[in-house]
Amino acid sequence: MTAPLSPEAEDALTRLAVAIRGSPHNLVSRRSRDELESRHLPECVAFARVLPTVGPVLDLGSGGGLPGLVIAIVRPDLEVHLLEATGKKVTFLRGTARALGLAVRVHHGRAEDLATPPRREAYPVVTARAVAPLDRLAGWAAPYLAPGGRLFAIKGEGWRDEVHAAGAALTGLGLTVLGDPDRDPQLGPSRDEPHRPRVVMIGRST
Repeated sequence: MTAPLSPEAEDALTRLAVAIRGSPHNLVSRRSRDELESRHLPECVAFARVLPTVGPVLDLGSGGGLPGLVIAIVRPDLEVHLLEATGKKVTFLRGTARALGLAVRVHHGRAEDLATPPRREAYPVVTARAVAPLDRLAGWAAPYLAPGGRLFAIKGEGWRDEVHAAGAALTGLGLTVLGDPDRDPQLGPSRDEPHRPRVVMIGRST
């Protein structure tokens, strides 16, 4: 069974939910606000726990901090970087990270524009949740992956269709699917972890 979160982490997650709901910037949909504690935060917590102990980690399209800020809360062993293009969301991420005492770095800009040194090929782990279809997402993530790096993409029930549709794009980028819920039970929901999301793990072809 998964170990419970520390009281400090529980408190930080509660404060994050309050911050998301209280933001004037429409960080998430109304339905998502209603499902923060029942769905979205538990999903991000479970996701954070399956990430390898290697960093730094780059979260693409961090938005309201799901999963980037949650990763920083649950995995203080990881150096977490957030990348976000929308200014108001960047302001939220920086202010909330400061309020929660999280040592994250927030990069403001489009993924296509920021993939330059020192960020280029600098991240052993890149994460993304609800950012774009897999073919486009892989193209944005690839320049950031360090040698041997992995993209962990949270996907919905249609993940198999996305993988199939992204086949040519992945091949062109020199990437391949290294893990998915069908092949690795850690990358999908289970009896012990019903909130664990469906994750497609992508890396360089060998």
